[in-house]
Amino acid sequence: MVVLAAMILTGCSDNLSNGNEPHDSNRILLSSDIEQLAVTRVNDNGFCDGDKMGVYVVDYEGDYPGTLKVSGNRGDNVCHTFDEKNYKWNSAYDLYWKDKHTHIDVYGYYPYAAPESIDNYSFEVKKDQSKESAEGEIGGYEASDFLWGKVADVAPTTNVVRLPLSHRMSNAKVTLVKGSGFTDEEWTNTEKVVLTTNVARKASINLSNGAVTVAGGVENTATIPSHTGNEWRTIVIPQTVPAGTTLFSITIGGIPYKFTKSEAMTYMAGKMMNFGIKVDKNTTTGDYKLTLISESITPWENDHVTHNATAKEYVVINSTAGHLKEAIAKANKDYSLLKNLKLTGEINKIDFDFMNKEMTKLESLNLKEVRITALYQSGTNYAADEIPSNAFFSKGLVHLILPDRLKAINDFAFACCKSLVGSLIIPEGVERLDGGTFYDCTGLDGTLSLPSTLKSIGASFEGCSSLTGNLILPEGLESLGSEAFMDCRGFYGELHLPSSLTKIGANAFYFCTGLTGSLNLPSGIKEVGNRSFVGCGFDGTLTLPDGIEKIDEFAFSGCHFKGNLILPKNLKLIGQHAFSDNNFSGELTFPSSLTTIGEGTFCNNARLSGTLEFTENITNIQKDVFAGCQGINKIIFSSSIENIGDGAFTNCHGISSIISKGETPAHVGTSTFDGVAKDNFTLEVPEPSISQYQTASGWRDFKRIAAHHELFCRPSIACALNTEHRQTLVIDAEGEWEVASKPDWCEVSPANGNKKTEVTLTIKSMAKGAVNRDGKVVFRLKDKDYTHECSVSQYGYEYGEDEWVTLQKATKGNNGGINIVFLGDGFNAKDIASGNYLKNVKQEVEYFFGIEPYKTYRSYFNVYVAMPLSTESGIGTVNTIRDNRFGTTFTGGVGLKADYDEIFNYALNAPTVNKSNLNQTLIIIIPNSTEYGGITQMWEDGSAISFCPLSTYSYPLDSRGVIQHEAGGHGFGKLGDEYIYHNSFIDACQCNCCGHVDAFNWAKSLGWYDNLSLTGKMHSVTWSHLIFDDRYSDIVDIYEGGFMHNRGVFRSEPNSCMNNDIPYYSTISRESIVKRIKQYAGENFSFEDFVKNDKREASVVESRAFGTNGDERTAGLYQHSPVFHKTSPLKMKKVRIHR
Repeated sequence: MVVLAAMILTGCSDNLSNGNEPHDSNRILLSSDIEQLAVTRVNDNGFCDGDKMGVYVVDYEGDYPGTLKVSGNRGDNVCHTFDEKNYKWNSAYDLYWKDKHTHIDVYGYYPYAAPESIDNYSFEVKKDQSKESAEGEIGGYEASDFLWGKVADVAPTTNVVRLPLSHRMSNAKVTLVKGSGFTDEEWTNTEKVVLTTNVARKASINLSNGAVTVAGGVENTATIPSHTGNEWRTIVIPQTVPAGTTLFSITIGGIPYKFTKSEAMTYMAGKMMNFGIKVDKNTTTGDYKLTLISESITPWENDHVTHNATAKEYVVINSTAGHLKEAIAKANKDYSLLKNLKLTGEINKIDFDFMNKEMTKLESLNLKEVRITALYQSGTNYAADEIPSNAFFSKGLVHLILPDRLKAINDFAFACCKSLVGSLIIPEGVERLDGGTFYDCTGLDGTLSLPSTLKSIGASFEGCSSLTGNLILPEGLESLGSEAFMDCRGFYGELHLPSSLTKIGANAFYFCTGLTGSLNLPSGIKEVGNRSFVGCGFDGTLTLPDGIEKIDEFAFSGCHFKGNLILPKNLKLIGQHAFSDNNFSGELTFPSSLTTIGEGTFCNNARLSGTLEFTENITNIQKDVFAGCQGINKIIFSSSIENIGDGAFTNCHGISSIISKGETPAHVGTSTFDGVAKDNFTLEVPEPSISQYQTASGWRDFKRIAAHHELFCRPSIACALNTEHRQTLVIDAEGEWEVASKPDWCEVSPANGNKKTEVTLTIKSMAKGAVNRDGKVVFRLKDKDYTHECSVSQYGYEYGEDEWVTLQKATKGNNGGINIVFLGDGFNAKDIASGNYLKNVKQEVEYFFGIEPYKTYRSYFNVYVAMPLSTESGIGTVNTIRDNRFGTTFTGGVGLKADYDEIFNYALNAPTVNKSNLNQTLIIIIPNSTEYGGITQMWEDGSAISFCPLSTYSYPLDSRGVIQHEAGGHGFGKLGDEYIYHNSFIDACQCNCCGHVDAFNWAKSLGWYDNLSLTGKMHSVTWSHLIFDDRYSDIVDIYEGGFMHNRGVFRSEPNSCMNNDIPYYSTISRESIVKRIKQYAGENFSFEDFVKNDKREASVVESRAFGTNGDERTAGLYQHSPVFHKTSPLKMKKVRIHR
């Protein structure tokens, strides 16, 4: 077999258009085999230095293959040149994947040319195929041999992609056999000439499928074959020659003969048409007689003439069993020096021992035609047609052809033969491959072909990490032993397990990382061995038959399975981590037969969702079993649960309902429910056991423990102002339900249903100034005295829900005013109706305009506030969920986040806000929290949302400091932070908590951060004009430190609001803010006008450092840099459709 090894590079990022250079570690290796039989020659490379082949790479278009074109493909006829010294092919230029998801088709052909058409590539076989290579031009025979191959639907991978090439022409082989009447010398000296006649030599080739068709007429001249010894080979275009037409012109001793057939002769693509012709000589007359003695059609055998590469001919030895050593001696060969050996006849265990121990130079072994006989030796029977154990253990074999008549390969027969290369063909007839047969044969770098007769595979291919291509297991295979394909990382594509398979041993496909797609286990499997598929690259679904009773530890861990995981009906035991670290989704249902679930079995399957209900046969939930399964939202523990292990549900953030049916609380380990919002929902337990759960370790951490309800709604509260309010509730019932009662000022639609149902609760409007009212909507399970209540309340107020109030109208500017929108979040109807909400917002407005230059330029602004209503009061945290209007939440160290799309969409309803000025509108969210911790979210088009909690920290970290820093400084002014957290140069800092040079430069590119610079040169900073201005030179200079780093960043003044939250912006900051006000107002900016109206208020500038003088914050805990978002809010879903 001739092996090509070509390399194509791939990129490392999803989108290669971002300018990033792909990394070499992500290269895809493309290699190829020519599909032919090695019979007479050693399976060496067969190509010479400088040979060229062409490769096309075509992207898929979605789920469909792309069309191969002359140009415009991902790779267009990329020339690959063979480097004989390094045994590899070099690409003319590197190719890269489109992204990490787009599949490709790869096409290859030889010899390299410049096709001008894909479906009609013109090709001509040579007239003189006996012509040898000369002066860099390949010979006539090899130039006529067209090879083509395709590998389809290849997903982006770092594994070797195998491209099989096959002969697309036909091969006419004529062998002249010495008959009677010749001495050996006479036969050798007799002139013999064979010519192939009456064939067309011009062809049309379709490069998309390799089809070759005749494109011209039959030639008048004969084709001259390649000739070696008594064998003539001619490359022929696949075609049919009519019956009675001369096929070959054969000249013997100067006398011509014509060879014809009475029936039509069809030259078949990829096949050898073999003719054996015996030549007899009449010793009396000297006449010759030619007789056809054999005719066959066979697979294409390796050629004697192959691109001028060194031909390594086998030494052929005909042996008798047990006497190979003597047979080699009889052939006058030194066995100690033999490298390339082909055996015929018979051999046995004695001969295998001889080859292994005494033939120290043996590299290439062809056993194709030899027969292995039985032997009884030293009390052991060695069976016929079986390669004995350890036959070539750690032997330096490079090439191997196995016997045609072979039934089994015993333990470690070829183990540790690390020099073996190329593909491996196990011949038809083999039924058994025992443990370690090809263990650690790391040099095998081709494909693996297994026979249809194979019944069992032991640990046969463990460590064969370079075998590649699709792994095709034959139908009829019954057993896969432990470590069968362990660490075979080169196989790729989908793995189809035969329906006959009944056993999958431990580690069978351990870390076969190239295997992808879905996996279906056959119905005969009862047990899946431990680590059978651990670390495989599957990215489809997993289907398990109902007959499986046991799945051992780590069986499917670390794969990438997705979709629903349906556990077998008869499953009894799941070992630890059996399904951990996958992407399974949907609801998981336990079969009633299941009794044991091991540690960490389903951990880190973040997309598992829905309800998890433990059956009565499960008594012990082990540690970490569902850790990190954050999509699960409900758990039902059966009454039989006795123990719940450490970390069993750690970081299951989505859990919002737990029902425990055990009257005695199960033992709960440490950290079992860490990351579950224990104060956000009610833990439901049997009514008589409430007090036990309230005191039991692990259970008592839940803030709300109540009797288990077979019916509940969420949320269980609703509120409204005096205007009509509509709210969606989810009814979760264990059967049919109905509304039992409700206040007459409420409506519920639908009023009945079955199991989980969404309903709309409507609280009707009431007159302004009316008395507050409250009540309960009672839901009931039909035919049961079982109810659940939803508390409803309504408060009278001067403003209705979502009503806009204008706090200030602009009187200056040419564009109708600059908009500031205040929105509260986490304020329920009671909070708003009390008047505190509006009072707080008005105070925040005064704080915003209580600092220069906003105080002077206040008349340029419109200020609006609305009444967004939240169901619950307060702001959520990592462990606490609050049902508020915009989803504002403290995120645990990285500030505040919310539903930005909803916020922008809501703000577009303000009186003068529209899509055209949204990017110049400042939105200020007032979270209902007294924590210090503001943050500003900024979009590259200028849009901004500043989160400004009602901080009760002392000066300067009070709510005034928050709004002036976040809203005035970041949100509108686009100023950078001047405070310092890290004792480091900005370009050398390795932290992950803040931005560095790239983030700084990105902001600068948008025209932001005028108050900071990465250079300390006086004439290069943005405030250089102020340094030498007598009106500011006393305070404006260059001070190192800012943007969280004390070196490499420079600011203009020692202290400012952007440093310590004091009510003072630096001079360059004031100038930058005024420029922006003038720009948004449609007026021209003048520096002298700025100076004229500028009020410095330098008396408030104090020298304060973090962590001193009573400062209450800790660096990195509360003060958060702005978060940058690319693109524009106008591309968000709700904003996009807002009218």
